[in-house]
Amino acid sequence: MRKSASIYLILCFIPIFIQAQNNFRLDTVRVDKNDSRNIHTYKNNGTTSDAPEKTNKVITKSNEINGFDKTKLRFGANLGLSLSRNYTVLGLGPQIGYSFRNHFMAGAGIKYYYTKTRAYDYGDSYLYKNNLLGANIFGYIYPIKFITIFAQPELNYLWTSVENETTNEVSKDSGIVPSIVVGAGFRLGFTHITFNYDLIHEVNSPYPEGLFLGVSAFF
Repeated sequence: MRKSASIYLILCFIPIFIQAQNNFRLDTVRVDKNDSRNIHTYKNNGTTSDAPEKTNKVITKSNEINGFDKTKLRFGANLGLSLSRNYTVLGLGPQIGYSFRNHFMAGAGIKYYYTKTRAYDYGDSYLYKNNLLGANIFGYIYPIKFITIFAQPELNYLWTSVENETTNEVSKDSGIVPSIVVGAGFRLGFTHITFNYDLIHEVNSPYPEGLFLGVSAFF
């Protein structure tokens, strides 16, 4: 009788045990469905965007500060060199530009030029020496990749001397000489080859009359 009772009790507890196994869960604490601790919310939505997660973020120093990107700075120079018995030109003009867009660059620069020219008049020899110190602003427009349009207003201070080599008489003069140089030509990388013209062309302009060739390079 006892053996039958024991078997009966075991058979009664088997369904209860199986049911308990099927309903056993690790998260037995009840939480609100919107609570961040409710793991079923993320499973049901198929996402873990709201779940706390660990991220390894590397903070790098940006090249852009308040909209200014230093990688868009361009440094260049205009150089002048010509040596002969009757004509000498020495010049240096550092420039700094900024590429605002792919189709426009603008900037400013300074320059120093020294020229020496010998001329003859009625048997007399005259030696002209000019020193020029100037500042300019400039802009390059690129309507297409390899074509450029150029403009450069500038203000130069010139001091000059003229010596009559026959009589050794020397006269000196100085003053401000403005120029507005415009041009167009080709762009090869950061090098510009343009045909330019000085719109003002005062008597003491550092530029020749008519069209002249200009070369500038930026890096």
